[in-house]
Amino acid sequence: MVVSAADELVDGVTVRGLFGPALRATGAVVLDLSKVTFLAMEAVVPLLAVAQRCAAEQRSLTVVASIPVRRKLVSLGCSR
Repeated sequence: MVVSAADELVDGVTVRGLFGPALRATGAVVLDLSKVTFLAMEAVVPLLAVAQRCAAEQRSLTVVASIPVRRKLVSLGCSR
């Protein structure tokens, strides 16, 4: 399943709705955040929920991150 987002991700409710299908999907998940210009802390929580669910279910998760998203995730220690 591929979930794409663009522009600013600023609130958890919107992001949970956006990432919801990824939580219910089976198989590999790709979060395409390459066009996201800003990632608020409130939006990080649902992103981490997807990562935790995929890890628990031993599913592959790929995050295609824009530079702002990558910076936020690195600052939080959430990147490889």
